Amino acid sequence: MPRYLVRVRLLDRPGALGLVASRIGAVGGDIVAINILERSGGTAIDEFVVELAGDELVGLLRHEIHEVDGVEVEALQRLAVEGVARGEL
Repeated sequence: MPRYLVRVRLLDRPGALGLVASRIGAVGGDIVAINILERSGGTAIDEFVVELAGDELVGLLRHEIHEVDGVEVEALQRLAVEGVARGEL
């Protein structure tokens, strides 16, 4: 199953992270890691490592995440599974 690194900028408020996670789940994405990179000025930058059933779902994943108010996808890239398995993002 392909893995992707998804970096988002979102409003730093209760429930925002959960809304993004819900949208990832809506396309069948399985979150295998989350990293909170930064919190300042009312925003946060978070990274997810997401497994998708296929590469054809990347566009839909991006679209679903953009549906959450105040969220911007900063990066979305395919990962080598071996690096993530060792805990490297």
